[in-house]
Amino acid sequence: MNAAKAEYYGAALNSFVLAFGEANGVVQKILADAGVERIDPEGWYDYDWASSIYYRIGEQVGRAAVMAVGRKMIEAAVFPPGIDSVQKVLMSLGAAFKLNTRGGDVGDILCTIEDDYSATIVRTQRGLCPFNIGIIEGCCARHGVKPLIEHGAGGCQDDGAPTCTYHVNW
Repeated sequence: MNAAKAEYYGAALNSFVLAFGEANGVVQKILADAGVERIDPEGWYDYDWASSIYYRIGEQVGRAAVMAVGRKMIEAAVFPPGIDSVQKVLMSLGAAFKLNTRGGDVGDILCTIEDDYSATIVRTQRGLCPFNIGIIEGCCARHGVKPLIEHGAGGCQDDGAPTCTYHVNW
């Protein structure tokens, strides 16, 4: 595929298969509707095509399912090495996003640690808001904490805003 075209890594895209199970009828239908039998974890896929899978999950199964897929992302996607705390995993979200995408301008994820138990995350990358909330939840759960995630003021990308802001406390 052309490096200038935005692409999404198959291992990260495979998070929805992990969330539902490969044999699940929903997974099979979504894959069939997308024109494939399975996601190759080592392959690279057109970013917009890959994003459309998450939108299909939202349309066919609902917001909670999209969040569940996001929570599985920590198990499926490539993350930078040496992450051993909630603060480090949240700070690595932008780098992890870049490891799982290439080419084109697909946005970013920026994190500011506010204190020992809170952070602000701003995402400019395209995608569903509940998916990103699930990713934050999964990252925190990986380090044994259940976060409180509040959507910040200023709009939501699901409603056409340019960014989503999350206030995370644990």
